[in-house]
Amino acid sequence: MNAQELIKKSALIEKTLQEQGLQERARPFMSDNSVIKTEELEKTLKEMQAEGRDLKVGIIGRVKAGKSSLLNALIFEGVEVLPKAATPMTASLTVLKYAKTLSAEVEFYSPKDIAELENEHERYVREFNRIVEEEIKKQKEKQSFSNRAKEGFKNLSNKFSRDKSEAVPKENILSDEEINERAERIAKDKLKGDEKLVSSYDQCEKMKKSGLLNTEKLDPRIQANSLQELNQKLLQFVGADGKYMPCTKAVRISLNNPNLKDLEVIDTPGVNDPIASREERTKALLKDCDVVFMVSPSNQFLTESDMDLFDRVSHKEGLQEIYFVASQADSAVLSKSEVEKFGQHLPTAFENAQKSLSSELNSIMEKLIENYPNQREVFEKAIKNGVILASGVCFSMYKDFNNQASWERSKKTEEYHNALRNLRDSYPDAFSSDDKSKESLLFLSNMSAIEERLEKAAKEKEKIISQKWQDYAQSQANNLHKLIVQLLQDLEDEKKRIKNADISAIKEQIEAYEKLSGNIEMKFREVYEEFILHFINNIRVGLEETLKKAIQTAKVGAREEEEEERYTERVKQGGLGGWARWFGSVVGEKDWGYNEVERTRTTIKAGAVLDYLIEMHESCESALNDSANSFKVVFRKELYAKVFNNCAKSSLMI
Repeated sequence: MNAQELIKKSALIEKTLQEQGLQERARPFMSDNSVIKTEELEKTLKEMQAEGRDLKVGIIGRVKAGKSSLLNALIFEGVEVLPKAATPMTASLTVLKYAKTLSAEVEFYSPKDIAELENEHERYVREFNRIVEEEIKKQKEKQSFSNRAKEGFKNLSNKFSRDKSEAVPKENILSDEEINERAERIAKDKLKGDEKLVSSYDQCEKMKKSGLLNTEKLDPRIQANSLQELNQKLLQFVGADGKYMPCTKAVRISLNNPNLKDLEVIDTPGVNDPIASREERTKALLKDCDVVFMVSPSNQFLTESDMDLFDRVSHKEGLQEIYFVASQADSAVLSKSEVEKFGQHLPTAFENAQKSLSSELNSIMEKLIENYPNQREVFEKAIKNGVILASGVCFSMYKDFNNQASWERSKKTEEYHNALRNLRDSYPDAFSSDDKSKESLLFLSNMSAIEERLEKAAKEKEKIISQKWQDYAQSQANNLHKLIVQLLQDLEDEKKRIKNADISAIKEQIEAYEKLSGNIEMKFREVYEEFILHFINNIRVGLEETLKKAIQTAKVGAREEEEEERYTERVKQGGLGGWARWFGSVVGEKDWGYNEVERTRTTIKAGAVLDYLIEMHESCESALNDSANSFKVVFRKELYAKVFNNCAKSSLMI
């Protein structure tokens, strides 16, 4: 398929997706298959055919794979110009070009990039707050349901129970602050899974703290008279604690280095970049690459993420010139097995480590040939190229060897000191003198092998560029085909899903839900009636008990308020006493016909008795109120335990 046919096909697919409203549905398939917009495709194909363009070389690999160390050795003569990335967040996108004078320019995040970051920041905050609110609600409901219900039972027990020795256990109650802290921890843990969302939030937070949200006013130029000065200034833009790091998207460095003639070297942070806009820029630059060096640590060689990256550049971007570099060669030869196996002979240990890594690569490529025979050529080429075992750190140590006395005192070169000490201990013959040490470090760096590949690529520049154009066009045609196949399959699956959900199935589901609703209503009525019966009975028993206690209390109190009084009472005499009283009345003797009797009587203070009666009334009223107040909590617990349990059983039968 020629360029014009490819562009027409891409435009037709793009138009169809837009007209049918399938753009959002197709987006993940487009990303997976590296399908780009027609306008960008046309521009890329034209740029690939441009006369006199530089050969573009990509340095790819995961964070801490040793890319920066290799580039510092290869391009900057071992001087640490490119800072090492501590995290994917601080990994910078760097482009290196040849020029007669040293210069550097920074590309900051555009207002559009920042707006996208702010949108993701807001989305993170919304999700975070939503999860926090849900967790707070859950925790408070749990405490309310557990502790308050138990308090209700405790109140009933205290008022009505004849056995007050039974204590209701009480769960630990968290404060509002503790509940909020727990909810925030849960929210952070749940959001960790979305690495890009979290990274966008963190990046935006750093931008806000730095006060650099308006990048249009920042000066993109970096002035430096030496590589050391450039390194110090770059730290402000791509260093982990750099002032401008939060808003730096990419750095372009131009320098007078023969290794860069006719080349453009691109150091990428990887295609799994947490910063979406920078990841898109990385992908755009990767598709333009003509040659790629894939860097993978020798002690963790070719992980799953490495192979995903290899698939992208070889299959989806149509790259043929791919070289595998196993970094950190010093670690490979320092393994105990290598040292003992080859009698502390460094060249033999190095050769064996490289053969072992090449064998590992060959095994992987042979399996890929079986699974993807149409890509046999690129896999066989990878086998032919083999593995380059190298160490950027060893080259830097070689270049800075005369300053080794100061290595231990500097945090920056402390790793040099430790590495050299370990190498001397393991291979004493190879590091028996300064000259031998320098020779061995240069041997371990193996920079000459990488330089040879670059020189070869530069010589075959036109051939590689021409082949790249053809391979890229073919890969894009294949990618468009896969996009259509996957999208059609997705639509077919959706069609089947809708078709399988037929009317009869929906009716059966409705009937099942109606049955479930009836069961809920019936069980609710049963529980309600049963609970009310027990509740009234408990109130009756409780009130009787409370009343008995109140009466007993009143009796005891009344006795305490009683007083005994003595008095004399006149009592009529019987028999002739009547005549005596008559004669007495005649002669004026009122005592005739009467006897004086001494008596005693008990008096009770009416006010005190009234107080006891009022207290008894209040006790009964309080007990009744407590019963009513606990009704809601206790009843809800009964309802949950019986009705919802039955509902769950019923729903399992649907």
